[in-house]
Amino acid sequence: MTRYLIDIRLMGPVKQQVSDLSNRLKERFRLENYLVVPHITLAGPFSTDNEERLLADFTRICSGIRKIPKYEVGGYGVFDDTRVVYVTITPDETLKQFRYALSQALSPYCSLRDYDLEPAEEFRFHATLAMKLDWLTYQRVRWYVKKQEAVTFRHHPIRATLLRNSRILCEYDFLQERMLTRAQALSKATRKRDLDILKAWADGDRE
Repeated sequence: MTRYLIDIRLMGPVKQQVSDLSNRLKERFRLENYLVVPHITLAGPFSTDNEERLLADFTRICSGIRKIPKYEVGGYGVFDDTRVVYVTITPDETLKQFRYALSQALSPYCSLRDYDLEPAEEFRFHATLAMKLDWLTYQRVRWYVKKQEAVTFRHHPIRATLLRNSRILCEYDFLQERMLTRAQALSKATRKRDLDILKAWADGDRE
């Protein structure tokens, strides 16, 4: 079955901080099969029989955003029912409404989960550190991260990514206000441009 996911890939210093902690968890608790690429999930994983409509709705919702979404990275949290340990994400109102608009547009024909349909003010944004842990490992990891220094880097998402079976299908660049193909999204030139912008934000040159 084809599986889709819409997310924001972490970039720049915040990606490095989250990756460093994830690697420490891997080494300390031997989590070979339970780590994920640092990202903020906006919808999914889900399936659909209408990829053409999915692409059209994703493009329409993304291009309708007139203000670059923002978020801040904070401490740590857990989902006890699924044994997930994550970094907390505090979104601005633009990001909240963007995520909710996606869920409302896709729900009629995509197999969204209950948490994807949560209201804008109730959805818990997060970046997963470890998941699918057995009970003992989960308890050990959750206590370990509570003692770690919080990730406090203020960050602006550059792109929203639509993935098909874990591969980039396309990405929307909020700065260029255009959709990128997979090749464009993965190009070194585009990545360098994004990193330069992130550095400018980190230096306080752009709000």
